[in-house]
Amino acid sequence: MDAQRAKLRINLAQREFEVEGSETFVRTYAERLDQLLARLTEEPAGAPKAQASLRPDGDALPGTGTFGELLQRLPRASTDVDRMLVAGYFAQQRGADNGFATGEANTLLTEQGVKVGNPSQCVKQNLLAKRVFKHQGRYRVSQIGLDHLRQLIGAALPG
Repeated sequence: MDAQRAKLRINLAQREFEVEGSETFVRTYAERLDQLLARLTEEPAGAPKAQASLRPDGDALPGTGTFGELLQRLPRASTDVDRMLVAGYFAQQRGADNGFATGEANTLLTEQGVKVGNPSQCVKQNLLAKRVFKHQGRYRVSQIGLDHLRQLIGAALPG
């Protein structure tokens, strides 16, 4: 029996997957996962390409689908602060001025049945964390905020 213990861990934007056991046992999973990841990164022949702009109805972002689909990508352990950041990002992307207001972000969440206890405080916490910044009386998601969203949702986040 193989006495060496090994561990394989994959995060994929915090959905996580972990295999632990003998080196031989883990190696069998590693090979399967390599094949699976290779298939996931390939685009099937004839598959539609990600949209390059908003749909005419304004409800979708390139590569993300609707706001509800984007919100579903958040890990279950996400906070209201994270949810407000995602909603602010979505509102910013579909707005003409590349910004968002607290009320717009909260409305998006409310439409999805998500109740945030104190939306203004959530935006303030994102402001303190430098995930958003003020611009002409509105907010914009910063590069730090985009990096945080990519960590939560995955690299597929446009912007």
